[in-house]
Amino acid sequence: MSFYQGKLIELLSIDSTPNHSFLRIKLLSEHEIELLWEIDYETAENLKTVTELGGLHKYRLSFQSIADLTTNKYTSFITKTYRDQSSKVYFSCSEAYVNGLHALKYNEEIHQIKNLTVFPDNPDPVNFSKTDDTSSMYFSRKLSWKIFALVSTVFIIILSTSILNKGEAIGKAKVIAEEENLIAIRSDEEETESVSEIEDEEIIFPFVKLEDTITYSIPKGKVALTFDDGPSNFTKEITDILMENQAGGTFFFIGNNVKKFPDSVQYVISNGYSVGGHSMNHPNFTKIPYQKQKDELMQTNQLIEEITHEEVTLFRPPYGSKNELTMELMNETHNKIVLWNADTEDWKNQDADEIFKYIQETKSSGSIILLHESQVVVEVLPKIIEYLKDQDLEIVTLY
Repeated sequence: MSFYQGKLIELLSIDSTPNHSFLRIKLLSEHEIELLWEIDYETAENLKTVTELGGLHKYRLSFQSIADLTTNKYTSFITKTYRDQSSKVYFSCSEAYVNGLHALKYNEEIHQIKNLTVFPDNPDPVNFSKTDDTSSMYFSRKLSWKIFALVSTVFIIILSTSILNKGEAIGKAKVIAEEENLIAIRSDEEETESVSEIEDEEIIFPFVKLEDTITYSIPKGKVALTFDDGPSNFTKEITDILMENQAGGTFFFIGNNVKKFPDSVQYVISNGYSVGGHSMNHPNFTKIPYQKQKDELMQTNQLIEEITHEEVTLFRPPYGSKNELTMELMNETHNKIVLWNADTEDWKNQDADEIFKYIQETKSSGSIILLHESQVVVEVLPKIIEYLKDQDLEIVTLY
């Protein structure tokens, strides 16, 4: 599986015709592409209610999408920014929209375009000629099949008339949609791949959205696995275990470790998990003044956001220590404290059997379980997940 690096989706406008709804978006990664993405009417209307396009704010669509598997309803969010201020706004969306985000997120590198035609008022079908796998414009199987093959309008791509040599950077492309016809840009290989095969790769984890300024527990029937003190050499392995077992997870990162393992931060986010801050240097917040607390919080959040391009709103104070100044800081910065009601003390005993025994003896329903990134947690985590699932508990990600 490939992963996007530093990719953003900026929402430019929400356009409609009598029969169709489109998002005009700018896809930013190594290159910049503007396109129209047809989505369902209901998702478009939900987006309209949470945006004021054309004003001072800018909006970024999040690649993250989360599902309530009990109701089969989907939620995503958009980041609203103005200067150095940003906030997350959640909205309901369709499964088709979620599939589209997944496709955009994992598309392969866009290669050189050959023989593009600029269309008159009554265009003929576009002619793409491909000389080899690296000298044509193509999107990954996910991107073309799950976005373009699901829509029912034409994507006509207009690019500058110059044809770039192989290996050179692509200029800015504009994709203009017209009604009633569809051109799906696909490689020969992807035509043989079924939608069901692609959908098998998409795993959407159950989640709990935290509303309170401070949280110790979650609703009964659910359990949250949380991992402190990363990123580390164990972050990717923990993420892989969660993925393999289709379990949610939430990571709380220390700023100085973020500097050491930026790829691990991106790896967690790319796989759909949630990241919160855990301070820069792991101090006891009750022993430092307000401004120092703020620096510890904001510097860590900034480091994470520069990598993920997603706003950080969750915070776990080191040792769980907090005071009135900490709560004042949460209110000022719109962060939420996430504590726990189940402490494995894995940092102290470093014994897989003892950690698992604690889980067995704890009422896990409604628990936020505290773990740390370490080799012993890597060893015991599959067993913990299996046990929690045997108790019919939903292992969730926290947002």
